[in-house]
Amino acid sequence: MQTDPAGSGPPTAVAHGTGQPAGPGTESGQPRHTDGFAVATLVSGIVPAVPVTLILGPVALIRISRTHARGRSLAITGLVLAGLWTIAAALGGAVYLTRHHQPSRPATLPGVFSLRTGQCVDAGPNGISSPAVVSCNQPHDAEVFGTFPLAGHRYPGAATVRQQADQGCAARLSGYLNPQLSLSSLTESYVYPDAGAWAAGERTVVCTVRSASGQLTGSVRDAPG
Repeated sequence: MQTDPAGSGPPTAVAHGTGQPAGPGTESGQPRHTDGFAVATLVSGIVPAVPVTLILGPVALIRISRTHARGRSLAITGLVLAGLWTIAAALGGAVYLTRHHQPSRPATLPGVFSLRTGQCVDAGPNGISSPAVVSCNQPHDAEVFGTFPLAGHRYPGAATVRQQADQGCAARLSGYLNPQLSLSSLTESYVYPDAGAWAAGERTVVCTVRSASGQLTGSVRDAPG
């Protein structure tokens, strides 16, 4: 104990010690703990459980900013992983849709879909898909006796389209032909859009009639019996 040299104050005591003051890295001299939410954020980001990560991550960061606990890097890593998983899922979904729900579109639709009722044609290098319109007075491969559009936005499948084309053309044939002609000498055919043409917006069915042997000469609508 010492006496104030001035003799005007009460006795004072001076204590000495070797302990260090607690800094931001300690609490009462103890190491910081790792925040449990940060650990859970990292684990859910690895699994992945993206919705869980997006909930736990912000909570962990808020808790860490208040308690100064460890784990900030763990929470951030978990959130980054969740973002990467989200991007990967979006890219995978886009690739799947492109491959499975987008039929290939032809660069140019076949010329057969531009034919009109009453025209006579010869088949081109690719058959009836690339026809050449000719005069019905000269020998020709086929005559168009009807065209009609199919309804619907989504492609219903080849079997359904073929059935609708068959029924639609059959219903139009008798009204076009000269009734004096023998049906046994003729054969009916039709062209309808496949998946690619449908995706390009084509819905037309083209109905044609041919000779059962050789070529036609003259229109089957005007021909004498």
